[in-house]
Amino acid sequence: MLLANLYVDKIDLDRYFSPAECRVAGFGDCRELTAALKAGRLRPEDCSGLSPTKRYALSLALRAQEVLPPVQSLEFPRPLPPELYEINAPDAGAPVLVTGNSEFTLAVLTGLLALTVSPFFLLQVDCRGDTADMAMIYRSFTPQRLDQALETHGLKDRISHRRLIIPGVLAPLKEELAGYLPGWEIVPGPICAGELPLFMGENWQPPPG
Repeated sequence: MLLANLYVDKIDLDRYFSPAECRVAGFGDCRELTAALKAGRLRPEDCSGLSPTKRYALSLALRAQEVLPPVQSLEFPRPLPPELYEINAPDAGAPVLVTGNSEFTLAVLTGLLALTVSPFFLLQVDCRGDTADMAMIYRSFTPQRLDQALETHGLKDRISHRRLIIPGVLAPLKEELAGYLPGWEIVPGPICAGELPLFMGENWQPPPG
């Protein structure tokens, strides 16, 4: 079975470490720290200068290839009805993750979100079933469809903020989306879902134990 590209090679660890954290770990350059982690010469649990939450997120990113569920690469889209999923009983302040309505995208994200107790809204936009990278190529992720998803699920009235986190591969659409949705902050997330726990910081709390 040919597997879909989950862009694990696009995970960027460097931007999540401060110079102080690198010095505590015994490295003068943060690139040396990330190289040691990737090579297995250093484990996240050995980085005492990092918070437990960050060590957990780092361990997921380093094991993204095994943490993310494998999905098949298909020639044709696999659309699902675009829904709003409530993860871990989100309240009005919970982050909103935006994605398309591909069956396989949902499988990857829900598999990853099962590894946190933090609350999230997961909003699917009708992209005809395209994955986020294909939605960028075919322009099936549009401001109009994002606005429609917000309206359909009444999300504007359910949250106390105006911040939407979109997949990193859709970053080139940021200005267009923000221009169509005045008052909303459009934040590109990471390209690989496995980087999302690090990107969310303390908003990605590990399960007990």
